Amino acid sequence: MDNQYDVIIVGGRIAGASLAMRLSRQNLKVLLIDRGTFPSWPAVPSSPIIYPSAMRLLEALGFAETEYACPEAKVTQVVMDMMGKFQATFSTELMQLDRNYIYGIDRNKFDTVLWERAASLPLVTARDNFGMTDVIKDDNGRVTGIVGRAGERAGERAAERLYANLVVGADGRFSQAARKFGSRPFEELNDYPSASFHAEWENVGRYSETMQYPAALFQVGNGYSLLCIPLGNGKYIIANYLRTADVNADGKKAEETYLENLQKAPRLREQLKNARRVTPVVGVRRIDNGYRQAYGDGWALVGDAFHYESPLDGQGIYNALLASQFLAEAIAEWQAGKSWLEAGATYQQRFYDSSIAMLKQTVKRVKQELYTSPPPDFVVNTLIRWMLTDPVYQQQFLRYLARAIDPTTFSFAPTPGPIVRGFWRDVTGRRNGREA
Repeated sequence: MDNQYDVIIVGGRIAGASLAMRLSRQNLKVLLIDRGTFPSWPAVPSSPIIYPSAMRLLEALGFAETEYACPEAKVTQVVMDMMGKFQATFSTELMQLDRNYIYGIDRNKFDTVLWERAASLPLVTARDNFGMTDVIKDDNGRVTGIVGRAGERAGERAAERLYANLVVGADGRFSQAARKFGSRPFEELNDYPSASFHAEWENVGRYSETMQYPAALFQVGNGYSLLCIPLGNGKYIIANYLRTADVNADGKKAEETYLENLQKAPRLREQLKNARRVTPVVGVRRIDNGYRQAYGDGWALVGDAFHYESPLDGQGIYNALLASQFLAEAIAEWQAGKSWLEAGATYQQRFYDSSIAMLKQTVKRVKQELYTSPPPDFVVNTLIRWMLTDPVYQQQFLRYLARAIDPTTFSFAPTPGPIVRGFWRDVTGRRNGREA
């Protein structure tokens, strides 16, 4: 087997597979590996949702929506259920974009579609069930390749030495490649550490008679929320978000806490009455937020290996696709004559500039939803209700998630406009948001 490549990509899910596709277009010989097999769920869960911003990047790679998304998982309504006080329904039509909807994504199918497309390209060699065990460096410390083994019982297989001009780590937030390269974080925002666990459920009942399968966020309270994302045909991913310190509160296991809290949301409890959990409860006990050094002599990082953040706002898929685009463009500059260290520095700065404002906003939201003491009921039923049911606020919130506005212009806190309009709706009897 030929063991020399232009680029080796360690990790074959969203960031790695999309990068392989882009590099193939640049006539580069690519080896794409993943220790898992396809189809399969990723080892570390993320928010399985995509906005129009990510759909455009997939379209640029040649994907039609029908290839990766289930029509029944098209979301046109997002509900914030304030648990016995009120519920606010956001219509995605308010986004006023080229696509006024979002999708819940079955990562089992989605990741496989991307892997198989990359594997079909003539300049891409794709090997799943193949894991990297080490990196190869020359006498000057430059990364020149990897050592890897095939099979679940990889320790019993002969090691292979594979070489490339550039080795890219696309193996997630707990990146082995980053450790082997010697990459270190250069900025982190971890004052409010959170955790998340999720499972897939089938035969989930309708949310209501008027809304069958919306995306729904249940604010359970006391630093705990539940996010329900439809996958189509009665399937949902149901995720919880909580403070890291509360993962094993009262000596309970994370799975026990997860299942108990599903019962605290009356409407969700009713939806799950005849449902069945079809996957284990999996998750992350501490979700860090930040960036690692994304390039070095003979290596680079992309996706969650480079930039990792809370999945609360569902930006992971977009970030992975955008970073792979920026990295492919930096590699093209390198191939055209720029030094790799210069091209890599440009890539790192470019992605940082495009994502840091959103990261800071996501951390603010984690602080507000998980760490800030719940406001009194009269504030929830007035100021918070006026804000969350205000059409202008709803539009800005959806466009913020879709990266259609500058994140720094959006505020999660009540502002005068929504308050005045909400008060006026109450006075005139045109109240938005139904009583839960």
